[in-house]
Amino acid sequence: MTKTPPWATSQLPHSYLPFVVCAILALAVSNCLAQTGPPPIRVDVNVVNVPVTVSNARGEFVGGLRQENFRLRVDGEPRPIDYFAAEEEPAQVLVLVETGPAVYLLRDEHFFAAAALLNGLASADRVAVASYEQSPRLLADFSPDKQVAAAALNSLIFGLGTAQLNFYDSLAQCIDWLGQASGKRAIVALTTGLDSSGPVAWQALAQKLQRSNVMVLPVELGGELRKPPARKVRSSERSGSRPVVDVSAEFAEFDRALAGIAEETGGRVYAPESQAEFESAYRQIASLLRHEYSLGFSARAQDGRYHNIEVEVVDTRGEPLNKNQKKPDFRWNSRRGFLALSP
Repeated sequence: MTKTPPWATSQLPHSYLPFVVCAILALAVSNCLAQTGPPPIRVDVNVVNVPVTVSNARGEFVGGLRQENFRLRVDGEPRPIDYFAAEEEPAQVLVLVETGPAVYLLRDEHFFAAAALLNGLASADRVAVASYEQSPRLLADFSPDKQVAAAALNSLIFGLGTAQLNFYDSLAQCIDWLGQASGKRAIVALTTGLDSSGPVAWQALAQKLQRSNVMVLPVELGGELRKPPARKVRSSERSGSRPVVDVSAEFAEFDRALAGIAEETGGRVYAPESQAEFESAYRQIASLLRHEYSLGFSARAQDGRYHNIEVEVVDTRGEPLNKNQKKPDFRWNSRRGFLALSP
């Protein structure tokens, strides 16, 4: 048995939030001159869902795999697969968008490209749209009609008030909205990663991620600010009223949190900076969701502890696909573990 992973116990620099938000707004200005969601549902996991994506050496997703192509271990011990959903199974996808002041003047870079995500999903995939600032708001319920989701994205209203961004609380509530139904479920979170809700909310989210069956795919916003300034500060700027501000170190802390969130659920983080890169990221996400396999197994232990999960992909003879470890022919991605219920 292993302890709770390190990423789930780290404390993030919440005090940086107002400073970073002001920096985002200053950058955006210089560059360019309701309905409440469903009530929370308690998450009690008896069947743990493990989303798995498989790609070849060229990065192409591998389809046509069956249940017998997968091996599952929990804490190093083989575990039978009790549930299997092939790649063609419809997915439920919640698009969660940060609408606080941090992205008010940066929004065009990702919303003009959002059609790439909706157009790339399968016709049977059901999409919902929610926004968040201090709390999440469901703007469009799950529907296979992608035009409904597109209309909800176009109707987003951005706040210009306080910089209270409760990302961790909002993400936790959205995980509850997706419920405990088996099958492919994912949250695509368009977010700066900034959060002001404090370490208690972070710890609660960490435990919920370990217990949930939802894959989280963060798309980072404000990419320019995640890099150090490209030029030195001139003497005139040192005495001026708008010095060059470097917030890349603070963003690095939030980026590590986003990476932990994605890895814990079998997801991936995307960090686009231009409209073309946003379009590419959304196409990749749509392709990933179309080619995702879902493995389910019974969570026997109810000890309140964290348990490791390992997935292996094998051929029809039961032999591992990666015989060449230095240059593997195939790669697969899955969640790392789960937190069992307390007795």
